[in-house]
Order: sequence, then C-alpha cells, then structure tokens
Amino acid sequence: MNRSEICSYVEPVYEKRSAMLGSGWRALADAIILQAAEDYRRLTRRLITHAVELDKASEKRRIERFLYSNWFGVLSDLDGRRLLRDLKAALGGMEGVQ
Repeated sequence: MNRSEICSYVEPVYEKRSAMLGSGWRALADAIILQAAEDYRRLTRRLITHAVELDKASEKRRIERFLYSNWFGVLSDLDGRRLLRDLKAALGGMEGVQ
C-alpha cells in the first residue's frame, strides 16, 4: 500500500471521528472504552484464582489487541498502550499480573 492509498483510507476515518464529537456517538465511544477497561480488570482478577480458564485468557488478550488497534485510536485520543500500562500498574499488587 503506497502513501496516497494510506492517506485516502485514513482521512475518511478522521472525518467520521470529527463528526462523532458533538453527538451521542462520543458517549458510545467512551462507554466502549470504559467497558473494555472494566472487563480487563475483572478478567485479570478472575485469572489469578482460575488460571486454567482459557476462554478468559483469550478474552483478556482480545482486549489488549483492541487497546493497540487503529479502531481504539478512532474512538479515543487516549494512548491505548499507556492505558494498558496504567491498568496493569493498578492491578500490579495482584499476584500473577503480567
């Protein structure tokens, strides 16, 4: 993919994002991110006591991929990597948190 193809793809995404700012879409985007953070906390706590639950571990990895994704960047101005680092730090006192 060359630079002009990338730009033609990225520009509509940011146009859509700017259209979201003054609407209910902003509240929905915020709710998605808050729910992902809460789910990550819940799954981490669950995996400490039930480490063999592979579906929970898979869901936790899916949330991590979401936080690193371009889609997360469309929904928020936050740095997904930093958010994940902060979530891990907040859970850091818990045994088994990676």
